[in-house]
Amino acid sequence: MPSYGDTSPGTIILFAGRISDIECTRTGVDIKCRSHLELLSIQMPRRLWQSSCTHVFGDAMCQFDRSSMQAAFTAGSGSSQVQIATALSPTPPNLYVQGTVLGVTGANTGSSRTVTNMSGGWIYVKLAFLSPVLPGDGFRLLPGCDRTLATCANLFNNAIHFGGFPYIPTPETAV
Repeated sequence: MPSYGDTSPGTIILFAGRISDIECTRTGVDIKCRSHLELLSIQMPRRLWQSSCTHVFGDAMCQFDRSSMQAAFTAGSGSSQVQIATALSPTPPNLYVQGTVLGVTGANTGSSRTVTNMSGGWIYVKLAFLSPVLPGDGFRLLPGCDRTLATCANLFNNAIHFGGFPYIPTPETAV
């Protein structure tokens, strides 16, 4: 300091880090600070090496346009909040399994649910719709993906953007 109390030359940083633990007692506070180097010990892979695809179906990494294979339908009689009657018969039959059903008209407009199964003219959803599904309610169905290379290549013709590593051996065979 040029003179006592003059801090104009600036400060010197002797330590930089993050506050990790704080303990408060009646007579004081104990604060622990850890270096930024601690972040180097976190095990977080940039890329997960597994046989199934790691991309979210239809996102920027997958680059598949789900709306290109969407189907519109109206609910038939006998529908409930967990199963919807439909006249759809997709090819292949599991095209919309793990897909999304979106309410377009009726009490469930704007609601979406995950499709768990499709069989015999019925669509089964994972979580019940909040309002009853009435005959004539409109819905939109978006396809789903089981994250395998076969589905990506054969069904969606999108193998070039597949985010998995199908030829990695299972942990049991690698040991």
